[in-house]
Amino acid sequence: MKRPIETTGYTIKEENVDFIKHHMLPNTLVINVNHPFPGYHGQPMIDNAKPRSILLVTKKKYSWEKVIRAAQKIDKFTDYNIDCSVSTISIGNNYFYAIRVKGLPSYDEIPIIQRAFQEEGFELMKRKRYKDELTVSMKVSKYYNIEKLEEGIYKDSNTEHMFYVEIPHHLNWELFRKITYDIKNNISNRNYDVSVGIFFMNNTIVDMVRVFKPNITMELLREIKEKYRKEIDRYF
Repeated sequence: MKRPIETTGYTIKEENVDFIKHHMLPNTLVINVNHPFPGYHGQPMIDNAKPRSILLVTKKKYSWEKVIRAAQKIDKFTDYNIDCSVSTISIGNNYFYAIRVKGLPSYDEIPIIQRAFQEEGFELMKRKRYKDELTVSMKVSKYYNIEKLEEGIYKDSNTEHMFYVEIPHHLNWELFRKITYDIKNNISNRNYDVSVGIFFMNNTIVDMVRVFKPNITMELLREIKEKYRKEIDRYF
């Protein structure tokens, strides 16, 4: 078995979100990301029984180190085995900072986790009113465990159905959106979800596209990689 590669990086994506109205500390802002991978249309991805991913919006920006240290400490006193990462959220012209939390067994645990982070010195953002089913832009910084399948193609060792393909240049969100639209109208199978991001690997930056699709084939991954390469070459 190939040894996983441990690295760091981030992805930038758009998500359809709701805002938690119950199961939280009073007058706090918690975002529910329960409609993941909007580009994939297959088996239902929504789980109403437990939170798939939540964002604890904070009053200010906290370092990645502080979040990870707090999460490690909190894990010692719970049996959740939570997965925490740092997120920046754009809602219209407003930017917010948040702790993304995965692994909670139920919505009832949200206020417990909020209090735990408060005890570690985190200040939570006060509640703001937004409509549900809102599309937001999100940057998530995290650790990755990936396995190299072949040159420029990786599998996520921790997240099922998640893959990454290298691309030759950095893309801002608008150019990535345009290129993705063009590719999805000219590919053998368009039923997959993508976001753009980077890995910090081997003392350099590797630009990549994150691909989500259950039972994806290597042929489709190779096709996606080659399509992005050809489209990006038109702009650089």
